Amino acid sequence: MHQKYGRHAVLDIGSNTIRLLVADAAAGGGFKELHSAQLITRLAQKAHESGGLLDEAMERTIAGVGKLIEGAAHLKPFCVTASGTHAVRKAQNGKRFAELFGQQLGFDLTIIPWETEAALSLKGAAMVVGAETPIVLFDIGGGSTEFICRGADGKIHAAGTELGVVRLTETYIKHAPLAAEEYARLESYLQGELAQVARTLDPARPFTLVGTAGTVTSIAAMLYNIHPFDPAKVNNKVLLAKAVRELLRDVGNMPLEQRAKLPALENGREDLIIPGIGIVLCAMEAFGVDMLTVSDAGLREGLLLAAIEGTFPCQSL
Repeated sequence: MHQKYGRHAVLDIGSNTIRLLVADAAAGGGFKELHSAQLITRLAQKAHESGGLLDEAMERTIAGVGKLIEGAAHLKPFCVTASGTHAVRKAQNGKRFAELFGQQLGFDLTIIPWETEAALSLKGAAMVVGAETPIVLFDIGGGSTEFICRGADGKIHAAGTELGVVRLTETYIKHAPLAAEEYARLESYLQGELAQVARTLDPARPFTLVGTAGTVTSIAAMLYNIHPFDPAKVNNKVLLAKAVRELLRDVGNMPLEQRAKLPALENGREDLIIPGIGIVLCAMEAFGVDMLTVSDAGLREGLLLAAIEGTFPCQSL
């Protein structure tokens, strides 16, 4: 059983990125961040083709988690929380991955449904955008994108999609520089999917469109020239549709080698950034807005708050 107050380590095992946060729980609520780190391991590599996780992707991810934990060992967190998202819950061998994870790392991986993922992302993002603001939040992942709407009355509605940047890249984007016909096919698909999401959520106006996770923060970092990356500098930044379209043009015209040299683009996102930008632009279009607000805080921070509250599993280290 974990204590309510103390030092926590939280791991978000995503379809593309694994993210660690170590923080001290605060007696008055919230937490004080001590350390954060992330690695791109592409757990969902080719998962949409085979239906399962590749052995090498599982090995990469487990090794990456070990590296992140080792890098934070000096902080001596007393408990750890780890969640698996789309790649793990959808894969035929997702439970096997969770077993290997526990055997090799010594603590469990909790596989969460998309509804929980969306709610926790909202919980985390509320730290940045406020707990009362009517918002439509979307969390772009490697295997999926979740949308969650919180109205002025506090009621919450959510919609899950299969719009993950790893799958979209492997399915639609084969060339760099970007081929116009490839992006046109991707855009058409995204427009159809996101129009349905907007109809399902049907948010009352006014609301703020909020984007979280690595794709959105990478776009913000590139547009605002933020490097090295600093969450405090990207939080609450506004992305205008016009500026994002110009970024798509500029980055789309680059080969992967040139994109890799962009100081504000995280290594490993050179190909994934194109469908990520596509999701952002088509989400703005679907919800009838021309800007969105950025939140670096999301699922990882929501997990931490839930662990502190005792509503999400936390194991002693």
